[in-house]
Amino acid sequence: MSPREPLIRTIADVAAFERVPIEERAKEWTVHAVVSRGVNLNPRAVALHCLLDASPEKTPLSITFGEYLGKVYQTANLLRRLYGGRNGVAGVLLPLVPENYFLLAGAPSAGVLCPINWALKPPQIAAILNAARADVLVALGPTPGFDIWQTVQEVLELTPGIRHVLQVQGPGGTVEPDRDFAALIAAERDDAFAFERDTTPDETAIYCHTGGTTGVPKLARFSHRGIAYKCHAFAWVLGHGPGDVVFAGNPLFHSGGIVNRTLSPISCGITSVVVSPHGFRSPKSRENFWKLVQKYRITEISAPPTMLAAMINRSTDGADLSTLKKYANTGSAGLPAATARAFEEKFGVRVQANYGLTENTASAAIAPRWGEPRYGASGIRIPYTQIKTVVLDQNGAYLRHGAQGEPGVIAVKGPGVISGYVDEKLNRGLFFPDGWLNTGDLGRIDEDGYLWITGRVKDLIIRGGNNIDPSIIDDTLLQHPAVQLAAAVGKPDAYAGELPVAYVQLKPGAEATAEAIKEFARAHVPERGAAPVEVHVVEKMPLTDVGKIYKPPLRQDAARREFKAALAGLAAEVEMIHDPASGLRARITLDSPDGLRDEAAEARVRAIMDRYTTGYEIASCVPGTSSTGLSG
Repeated sequence: MSPREPLIRTIADVAAFERVPIEERAKEWTVHAVVSRGVNLNPRAVALHCLLDASPEKTPLSITFGEYLGKVYQTANLLRRLYGGRNGVAGVLLPLVPENYFLLAGAPSAGVLCPINWALKPPQIAAILNAARADVLVALGPTPGFDIWQTVQEVLELTPGIRHVLQVQGPGGTVEPDRDFAALIAAERDDAFAFERDTTPDETAIYCHTGGTTGVPKLARFSHRGIAYKCHAFAWVLGHGPGDVVFAGNPLFHSGGIVNRTLSPISCGITSVVVSPHGFRSPKSRENFWKLVQKYRITEISAPPTMLAAMINRSTDGADLSTLKKYANTGSAGLPAATARAFEEKFGVRVQANYGLTENTASAAIAPRWGEPRYGASGIRIPYTQIKTVVLDQNGAYLRHGAQGEPGVIAVKGPGVISGYVDEKLNRGLFFPDGWLNTGDLGRIDEDGYLWITGRVKDLIIRGGNNIDPSIIDDTLLQHPAVQLAAAVGKPDAYAGELPVAYVQLKPGAEATAEAIKEFARAHVPERGAAPVEVHVVEKMPLTDVGKIYKPPLRQDAARREFKAALAGLAAEVEMIHDPASGLRARITLDSPDGLRDEAAEARVRAIMDRYTTGYEIASCVPGTSSTGLSG
């Protein structure tokens, strides 16, 4: 089936599309099969333009689809040989260098790929490698601007199961000859697999770590079927294919970067522009964004919400944007409706939000390319994936399905749902009794099938699209000699969606300032982006009846502080309302000393609050007047 054929505008179109069985629409059900499909569309076309520093002037390393497939074969053949002819696991600690893309498609054919966030501290990386039972570790060699190889030295002391360590040469870096990944794969066959393996669709292709990065890591099992399905689904709902050019700036240890931003484009014969080894985290990727659109004739923008927000305030400097299609793709977490509207108004490009999670092998819903984006929502379900809400009882147990429009916990069912985590003990609570995936997110589905995310049950902070497990902050703060209790929560942020903040209760008689504890956390939290931006010392931590920290009041306080500061200058009171079924909302009351409704003040409040993803309502001291924000 041609990736350009379908036109999905509404939820009715999705239902009509599903009348044809999925097996008749898609024939490729392994990572290698979908990659080969994309290659065969035009082997001589460029698959990857790899830039060193997001510079439009410098010549990139360009790799055709045919060359890419050759590197994929060589990578798989090398790994299989190192595994001793059996299935094995390759751990990867790499930024966005070409070899990372070879491993992404090659390692699943030889065994299992385990990509890891290289910004984690050595103990967390080692825990992931040990949980995955990795045989081989492929890491960036000594390279200016990266400390990955230094990290590897500490990791190896904690990972006795690693039998082979290979190095990838980074920009301006070095490698040891006997560890040189590029040299080793160059000696392998590049036109076919040098081994026999009948990969089945339900085998595990990738271990993707998620949530917890301390204690027992959560490694989600991405199956070949789940990955292939998402590649097909994105072609169906986006209608893209050969001739399209997209940015590749998302990390390859994240489900969105793995599937949506990399394997999906490759499977459709789309050219990807890798902006830099640091991806979109490179400051130059923002400085040169529109110049790169012009230089590489980008047709579709795929970028995190933070990147889109940054581009609104940056001039195009006269760049030719005529190749851009009239839609951009991004995650819905951290995407305020106001940001999406502003982007469309300035550039004439609609923003398609999508909702996904690691346990569903990325996206479950997306705004239809040919339909209404409905800003503030997270789109409609993708074909062959089902979404519903579930109502829980007062003890958090499954009670019943939610009615249309009724808020509840979002549940998902479909080919993308993982079978579970590597450590089966962590699967408790992952599925509802009827087998549907418990996402831990709160939301509702409107009459047109659009999904609205309103909050989270699961304890997670999402900063700029990156998941942060609060426990890594809590555990770090508890190491401070003055801290007795600690709890990290997310506070709303107009740019990143959420930022981590921490609340601490000191030990009796202990003394420590909030700033000192914040600096301690910055130095010791295992993930850089998880360091709390604020620390609040409280006299007494809120606890449940059984003595556990009760976080809802802390989330309410963090949100109230943020909104109170944002609304400074307005005579406004902020109250945060926590509803277990629908999440957190802000109630903003405007003072009206003359007894008249101040519509100008209400407009200012809406302009400010629409920058956030938190739902809100505006009340007035004038009886009978109120309005509700559309951001949730």
